[in-house]
Amino acid sequence: MTGGARRRVLVTGIGVESCAGGTPEALWDALSAGRPAISALELEEPLPCQVGGVIKGFDPRDYLSAPQVRRTSRFQQLLFAAAVKARADARLHSAPGALYVGTGGGGLDETAQLVTVLRRSGWPQMNRLGLLRLLPNQAAGLVAQELGITGPVLTLSSACASSTDAIGAGMRAVRDGIADVALVGGVESWLELPCLAPFSLLDALSRRPATEAARASRPFDRDRDGMVPAEGAAVLVLESERSALRREATVYGEVLGAASTCDAHHPLAPRADGAVAARTIELACADAGVDTGAVDLVSAHGTSTPLNDLAETAAIKRAFGPRAPHVAITAPKSVIGHACGASGVLESVGVLLAMREKYVPPTANLEYPDPGCDLDYTPLVGRPASIGVAVKQNFGFGGQNSAVVFGAA
Repeated sequence: MTGGARRRVLVTGIGVESCAGGTPEALWDALSAGRPAISALELEEPLPCQVGGVIKGFDPRDYLSAPQVRRTSRFQQLLFAAAVKARADARLHSAPGALYVGTGGGGLDETAQLVTVLRRSGWPQMNRLGLLRLLPNQAAGLVAQELGITGPVLTLSSACASSTDAIGAGMRAVRDGIADVALVGGVESWLELPCLAPFSLLDALSRRPATEAARASRPFDRDRDGMVPAEGAAVLVLESERSALRREATVYGEVLGAASTCDAHHPLAPRADGAVAARTIELACADAGVDTGAVDLVSAHGTSTPLNDLAETAAIKRAFGPRAPHVAITAPKSVIGHACGASGVLESVGVLLAMREKYVPPTANLEYPDPGCDLDYTPLVGRPASIGVAVKQNFGFGGQNSAVVFGAA
């Protein structure tokens, strides 16, 4: 697109597969009530991590034929289901022009299963289609093939910031006229022993017992002891204002701007001073054309790890200055766990619904605030609020930082 004003980018459809349920309404019910959807993991060997955000009752045969189910792995199936739901919610009757998907590990679930077969029975017994079931781009490929998307179909992998970056990429595609309609999504399926074990070795996962599953994820709390892994997928339909008005589409909100940066500091740990993460928020607001003073809500990354929560607090203080203590913050991972590359889009659904419902969801389990985390994280109980502008931020291993700014419908 050359010349003229930038096109407005509206959100006109939502599709969800989460441990809190398979609809935006079910997800919102859990988030708004601060009701954790974390349960015990069923692993073939014990790990220090015993709890996770498990999707229960999902049947890929509701969306795919029997041959397709055999050819695909869980992460592909979850994304496809979310995409089908988002398309139906938006009442789209033609193919979207572009697709951007974020995933941290792609087919980690399939890789784990192949390794298990290799170890027990030898390589000839491995799934012949295993390669197609594990490649990170195959989830987006499945959606593109089935929905007829012939424009840009890109898979982004920036760890836990992956699908937040996908939103930014989709926003720019619509804003710049590359597509009138773009799907943006995130997916992660990593609740297998070989996937979780390396994180356990890094002491990154909560060690709370299965009997305390609901209390395990506790961002910004003094007693937090690591993130709670979760699987999930979500897809948003992004659409130009002109296209949405022409179709009389339902509008959930507007994507105003986005930005990405890198700490360039450490493969695992964030910068303690939050300086680059803060700049991400500032750049996203600048891209959106709004001042940080206009932000009413921050949806935090809030991993429930000692280092992240302190660094994120520092970043918010830097970005918002003297106003930081007065900005409402919510930490959705306290309810739905950490879905890694899917976190950005899944948690953005919560942002969009918070804006629509005029309500700040609580941070669950924030019973004993860490003295170093001294901002307004909306502990335990949510509250009504008018939310005109909100920031969704996510950070990933490797120093990846990403932020998206949303505006109310």
